[in-house]
Amino acid sequence: MSSDQPLIRHPLTYLRECRGWTLSDVAELVRRRSGLNMATHRQKVYRWEHYQVVPELAAQLAIAAEVGVDAQTVLNLGWPSWLLTVDGTEPLDQAWIPETAKQIMVGCMGADTDRRGFLLLSGKKTAELADAWAAVPTEKIIDASGGGTVDTEVATWVENRIHQLWHLDDLVGGDYCLHLAQADLRLIARLLQGGRYRSEIKRRLYGAAGELLRFAGWCAFDGDRHAAAARYWHAGLRTSAAGGDTLTGAYILSLMAMQHTYAGDGRAAINLLHTARERIGPGAPRTVHAMLDAWQVRAHAVVGESRQAVEVLFRADDHWGHRDPDEDPPWIYWMRQPSHTIEVGAGFVQLGRPDIAVRLLEEGMACRGIDYTRDTVLGLTAIADAQLDQDDLDGALDTARRAVELVTDVDSSRVADQLNAFALRLPAGEAHAEEFRTCLDALSRN
Repeated sequence: MSSDQPLIRHPLTYLRECRGWTLSDVAELVRRRSGLNMATHRQKVYRWEHYQVVPELAAQLAIAAEVGVDAQTVLNLGWPSWLLTVDGTEPLDQAWIPETAKQIMVGCMGADTDRRGFLLLSGKKTAELADAWAAVPTEKIIDASGGGTVDTEVATWVENRIHQLWHLDDLVGGDYCLHLAQADLRLIARLLQGGRYRSEIKRRLYGAAGELLRFAGWCAFDGDRHAAAARYWHAGLRTSAAGGDTLTGAYILSLMAMQHTYAGDGRAAINLLHTARERIGPGAPRTVHAMLDAWQVRAHAVVGESRQAVEVLFRADDHWGHRDPDEDPPWIYWMRQPSHTIEVGAGFVQLGRPDIAVRLLEEGMACRGIDYTRDTVLGLTAIADAQLDQDDLDGALDTARRAVELVTDVDSSRVADQLNAFALRLPAGEAHAEEFRTCLDALSRN
């Protein structure tokens, strides 16, 4: 359950880690290429990464020249967006057409090349996966990916396969499922590139690709691979647009917002959620609007806007109360009443209202089934955080121990990060707290 890649808060931090640069290295290359006085200003580079300070254009152009990014890209995309193009991501201003979407989807296949250990699935889950693969129309898929016809049976199998991955992720987490999603992305890419299909099948394939890219990005995010998540979501936005799937595009934007929330940039998250809401319009399913509003609660909490957080929660619950489940897209099956979601509960912890947080999180836990192991662990950890804020150390430790009992069944670095963050808050020297930390350290080494 170890997290060997903690959340990287800024693209420049990611670039430095990829190149093995220190803060001083960046200051020196800027001085060398631009002539700016950076000799004693490693602190300036630190502020670029941590305090949303925008470097002088000359400094940006110096870094861009060092990593092979042209000046026009720097000017077009601005800071820090142009840094996202360094690792090979296609420029964000390319035409939003199906052919470009296809190219970018293929290009992002290498977005995640690191290796992690795999969980051994239970016999029941292994049997379910075996049954699913037994239903694959093998000959048709081989024929279609080699230039043959992609028919309704193949398109339906691809869509059903994605639905199976959703539920597997609920159970075991994103670290494991990312590798499965990558394999399915390669298959869809082959079908789109080499197969023959009618316009309706083409639309369905692009829709499936957009959803699978969304899912792969989610798995990468859950596994603390944040640069990879951004690349998958970039490709997913283009691919879902090519398939005319506005709702999946809005879902991707909402996940990008969640990533910014976890990174502490609540304002960017709020802006992304506003964009998603405007794009789908008021006529979209109420459940989708409820989801966007629920996740905005925590974004407001991050920037300390308690009044706005409460207002948007009331709006979310109103959407939920007037929803028509028959209108819902299939991917939102997991959505619960907004007040009972983990993100809302964690938001109230951040707002300094642990009493409300515990009540809402416990109500949500009571409604969550055993097929949502990862969410159960996240919920328990958020409750433990709230109990710690209430000076209830014994209660917090008891709740956290319940989370630890389940965490070995989950392959999610995000879960590990939340538990480790809780452990860091425990008082030093207290016997039961030290015992908990020792237990958590032992799990991290396994």
